[in-house]
Amino acid sequence: MSNTFSTPITKVAVIGAGTMGAAIAQHFLMKNLDVVLIDVQQQGLERGVSNISESLDAAVQRKILSAERKEAMMRGLKASTDYETLADRHYVVEAVFENKEVKQKVFKSVEAQVSDSCLIASNTSSFSVTELGSVLKHQNRFVGAHYFYHAAKNKLIELIPGANTRPEAIDALTKFYYENDKAPITVGDVYGFAVNRFFVPWLNEAVRLYEEGLGSIAFIDEVAVDVFKVGMGPFALMNATGVPITLHASRTLEENFGPMYAPAGRLIETVDAAQQWDLSDETSPKNDREAVTNRLLAMSLGVAAQMVSEGVTGVTETDLGARLGLRWPIGPFELINQLGVTTVKDIVCHEFGKYDQKVPAIFEQADLDQGFAVEHVRAHVVNGAGLIEFNRPDAMNALNPAVMVSLEKAIDTLEDNPAIDKIVLFGRGKAFIAGADIKFFIDNIKAQALEKVQSFTAYGHQVLSKLATSKKQTIAFIDGLALGGGLELALACQNRVASPRMVAALPETGIGIYPGLGGTQRSSRVMGKARAKYLVATGKQLNAEQALAFGLVDKVVDSSSDMQEIATISVDRSHSQSASAASATIAEAHFEHFDGDISSVLSQTADFEPHRKVLSRKAPLALRKAMQLIDEGYDLSLEEGLAMELEALQGIFSTDDALSGLESVSGGAAAQFQGR
Repeated sequence: MSNTFSTPITKVAVIGAGTMGAAIAQHFLMKNLDVVLIDVQQQGLERGVSNISESLDAAVQRKILSAERKEAMMRGLKASTDYETLADRHYVVEAVFENKEVKQKVFKSVEAQVSDSCLIASNTSSFSVTELGSVLKHQNRFVGAHYFYHAAKNKLIELIPGANTRPEAIDALTKFYYENDKAPITVGDVYGFAVNRFFVPWLNEAVRLYEEGLGSIAFIDEVAVDVFKVGMGPFALMNATGVPITLHASRTLEENFGPMYAPAGRLIETVDAAQQWDLSDETSPKNDREAVTNRLLAMSLGVAAQMVSEGVTGVTETDLGARLGLRWPIGPFELINQLGVTTVKDIVCHEFGKYDQKVPAIFEQADLDQGFAVEHVRAHVVNGAGLIEFNRPDAMNALNPAVMVSLEKAIDTLEDNPAIDKIVLFGRGKAFIAGADIKFFIDNIKAQALEKVQSFTAYGHQVLSKLATSKKQTIAFIDGLALGGGLELALACQNRVASPRMVAALPETGIGIYPGLGGTQRSSRVMGKARAKYLVATGKQLNAEQALAFGLVDKVVDSSSDMQEIATISVDRSHSQSASAASATIAEAHFEHFDGDISSVLSQTADFEPHRKVLSRKAPLALRKAMQLIDEGYDLSLEEGLAMELEALQGIFSTDDALSGLESVSGGAAAQFQGR
């Protein structure tokens, strides 16, 4: 085939109406795609449609969807037992049970109906993609697309090219999934792929520890939750997802990688007896915390290192897979960095030695001081343009020290490249950057380590200054949320371009602080003082057209997740908007002289009536300080203004209001601002 798979994917199909197939179809429906769901049995098809409807009903009850929206989605679903309904599909996903012969029969039936340009995928979790696709005439459009439970909600997709898959097929599906709110990672065609390769041994090792009398079920789960900072231990997870699934996956891994992966005897017995684990069981000859810790670490972190050493996928992709697919707070390699490369290497060496397994080669390549490079931010050169990609969608690309270090490296890499003259920054997922990492602030406030907050922010100022003063043209492509620190980063860029998905705001005064990454200074220089004070004081959210009218962005373009398209984004520097581009409207002009005191004479005027309720919910100390910084900084040089903003930072973070406001964001009670 000469097809480059460039047709936009809007018509999709799912084969198999079971739990996984129905959830995949639900995801497609929720993204407004034209969906066909096929099953060989009418009864199974009806059950699948019913499951989708009930799941969407739950979303309606939680007010995620309107009833009308749900009904519109269901009208977009065609359920059939007839493969002829696939004729016009752009993409077909097979999601039948794990039987190679059955799957291959499905692929033949699909290929007989679809066009040569239709992409075909298998949601297999245990078979070789190359082997599965060997029955197809056109194997170059066949891929693995491994979903994770719950497929409608879990953002991770493992894309697995077979030996004959064309790169264009992977590129097309990568773009498709990004555009439909998934986070794809490309993985080699190796049994277990990436995430299950290290996750299943973690589960299986817990059972080994239990059967060897080194810990009770309850104790092992408790240790695992503590060490890995996860919500559920291995036994609880097996009960939730199905104990037989762990046994099946362990047997597949053993067949391909040897006895270290062999299922534990108690796992086999439990499945044979059709039982689940008794999570309350505290019976064990002893509870050996060190043994449980070390062996769980070795069989997850060590296997992840083994997998990356084999070239199955990369360090960054592995960690992203763990965070998204398994909902681990940090991935294996960040955990290795925290524990120490040498410490983990020694643990892995000891445990792998029992099975005559070599220590993964990647341990020999690691910087023992810096650890493994988990690239939350990556630099690319595409069609003569530099791109900086934020790919931490599980955290809405929030800024923290590690992200800032990665960002500086990406900037430096592209700054030194003579082949490019512009750098476009963009984020994966729903956000450009949705602020800074709130937990980092809370942890350091509670630890009375405000100097860490100060040093992080000072470092952030240095990094953002590189964007502002770059010899390349720096452009923030705001395709999603740009809140707090994310909008401050965009303000540091020389130009800003929005998509219709843009939502931008500076909400800090509502959580007890002020925008301290340049937000009180650059905002007034870009939009004028009145508009800057209005946005900082009210926390108002702007859409793309409003941002354009405010002079916050220079232009609005279509949303895109394709790097080829993002590389074409441009702004004529001579046409850039600025604070002088347009005067503030009457509504914003009232804030020109607002000092942040809502009891002042000014704020009692009729002009402020529409804003009084909003302003009354702001932290009074933060509100006054923010207005003061904007006023005083406006007449200074930018450098002097930024220094002044930074100098006041510890003072605002030391207030009770700051802790109350920040904790309210992370799931605590509503903030109670006391003005202290």
